[in-house]
Amino acid sequence: ACSDWDDGLWEEKPGHPIVDCSWIHPPPKGHSLPEFEFEEGHDKNKNDPCPTFLVGSGEDCHIRIDHDALPERACRVAKEGRQWLLERLSPAVAVHIGATPLAVGQRAQLNNNDIFSLAVPPTPFTYQVFINDADNWYIDEANVKEYPNKYPGRHPRKSSSLETPDAPEELKRLAWQTDQMRRRSEEDQVRVADWSHFSQYVKRHYYEHGITCTSWAENGRNLPVEVKSKSYSPRKYPTWISNLLLQERQQPGMEVDRQLPFASSLRVSGLEPREPLVYTGGQPLLDPKPTGSQANPLTEPTGLSARVPDLQTNMHLKQSFRDWLQNMDDSSFLLQYHDTIAANFDSLEQLHEIYVCNGE
Repeated sequence: ACSDWDDGLWEEKPGHPIVDCSWIHPPPKGHSLPEFEFEEGHDKNKNDPCPTFLVGSGEDCHIRIDHDALPERACRVAKEGRQWLLERLSPAVAVHIGATPLAVGQRAQLNNNDIFSLAVPPTPFTYQVFINDADNWYIDEANVKEYPNKYPGRHPRKSSSLETPDAPEELKRLAWQTDQMRRRSEEDQVRVADWSHFSQYVKRHYYEHGITCTSWAENGRNLPVEVKSKSYSPRKYPTWISNLLLQERQQPGMEVDRQLPFASSLRVSGLEPREPLVYTGGQPLLDPKPTGSQANPLTEPTGLSARVPDLQTNMHLKQSFRDWLQNMDDSSFLLQYHDTIAANFDSLEQLHEIYVCNGE
């Protein structure tokens, strides 16, 4: 019998990658293996690729068995179409279905009430499988948008179903075009406007095939956005670290109010960060005749006259990444890239300086 669901010991979504609607329970009294439950056909997983569960002692296993005699990955249980399959992964463990041993890489179908073991039977490392054919109800639904794993995976051994149709030629062509855009972007041949137009082009194709997008930045997987954790309080550095950091100076061209990341801790240590460097020479030249310190030397400021006046900044570049993405796309499709952009760039001005040349 299954353990009580209200005993507070069930852990949801064990292992990696996580699978929605899966739970694990510590070994009940008198047993050596944990219980595992998977609810198939739930709204959270019926449109996902068919699940694969790893069994072993590894930290990423969905059914983790803490025992030195077992390898990190002993076997895996996967679904293909309507069938559940058991596959032996390691030569260091003897996997049996009933009394029949499996070779490494061999797969065998699992049926309701089958028993498989992770050692030569009889052994306490034995599982009994309960499979209900009624859980396949969602596969027979007429709505093509809700057909699980409509298109096969790129890697056949990791595919979710053997009977899925080939992807339409339009999506294959779209995948090729995406690869070309990525290659061009690595060579700095793509402007921001190009990516914006291409995203709209991709979105139209997705809509034609019933693929919709939910902004991860707004509510990833229908969960509230995680609030950024509170920053650590500045702490006092050891003397040798303080003396080392005291030699660092902010590079020229940064915002006036931008401080070095360790400035607050340096002040707690009783020291004041040095003044930022400023340009005292002329504007950079394209002709690379001067070399080394002869071109645009960086020196200490000698007064107000040594500081180059700040250029008037385009006010559009002062807006946040979120406002910028929303202004380019009313459907909020581009918001899914917000976290990636924010993780790689400090501001919209920095992005403009890197990718925009001569107004393009």
